[in-house]
Amino acid sequence: MKKYLFLGLLLLVNPLFAREFPLCMYGVSDSQDLGMLKEAGFSCIQTYKTAPETLSTLAQEAQKQGMKVVFYPNQILGTSYEKDAQNWPILAWYLTDEPDVHKWSRKRVKKAHEQTKKAFPQHDTTLVIGQGITLVPFYDLTDVMMVDWYPVPHLKLTSFGDNVRYTKQGMAKRKRKDNALWGVVQIFDWKTYKQRRPDNDRIGRFPTEEEIRFMSFHGILNGATGLFYFTFAPSGKKTATVSPDLWKRVTAVTQQLHQLLPILEGGTITDNPIFVATPLQIQTRSYEGKKYSFLLNTSDQEQAVPAEFLDDKYQVLTGSKTKTIPPYGVWVLKYS
Repeated sequence: MKKYLFLGLLLLVNPLFAREFPLCMYGVSDSQDLGMLKEAGFSCIQTYKTAPETLSTLAQEAQKQGMKVVFYPNQILGTSYEKDAQNWPILAWYLTDEPDVHKWSRKRVKKAHEQTKKAFPQHDTTLVIGQGITLVPFYDLTDVMMVDWYPVPHLKLTSFGDNVRYTKQGMAKRKRKDNALWGVVQIFDWKTYKQRRPDNDRIGRFPTEEEIRFMSFHGILNGATGLFYFTFAPSGKKTATVSPDLWKRVTAVTQQLHQLLPILEGGTITDNPIFVATPLQIQTRSYEGKKYSFLLNTSDQEQAVPAEFLDDKYQVLTGSKTKTIPPYGVWVLKYS
């Protein structure tokens, strides 16, 4: 009895023990969009809005939808809204965006974390870094770390998972290896934003469905315990409204991940059924008497699938079973 009471207290004190795997959308401003996002497989939203009235409205609708929220605490702390916010469906308070880019010090981040935890001890805090390796080590200053990395089309697609892994390594060095880590996946066209090199031709395109799926699963295989997608409304224009075809690329992936949430949250990482050689990568999870292997092709060339996986005992949940896996392809295999 004492054992179960202790575990229950751990869950109350530290939500990380609950092993929740959030699927979140960045940049949501209108509460009327939450129903559509729920149908698309998302379990939470982030917003850049900070007005307490707006946050309250979003929180209320999220509660109705069974979703969670990621808000800036700045305009809530020390106000009359602080009391109401205690009961908002907070996934985490968003302390700052890319402190490595905006030159925040450890001291400044630490202060923001402590102020927020003093007001909301039951809620997690988080921040996102712009790359996995930062000059200032922020890895131990929040309850949850996030990393965003947007490689399409100018960098290797595998650099997304690499930066998730770098972040995980940085957390381990700061004795935070068991804390949650959320990767932020690109769902925008770089042409929408100001380029770092104005003398260069503007480059960019929206990721393909296959690229969105690969980045998502590659993040998982490299340590992500949740995924965010940036962003819902690039330059204020909702992708779902202005580009339904592009939105379908996103939802095809997020709805699939939503179906896999029981495995991602409750599954146990276990031995792989067979050895695979680079550039293939594999991770296997055991859940309720079944096993699920995530098989990824991390190269831009078609690769042969190990013959063992062509056996009837392996059911492919993504796509059809063939002798080869396409460039940056993802297979989810189910078997006993």
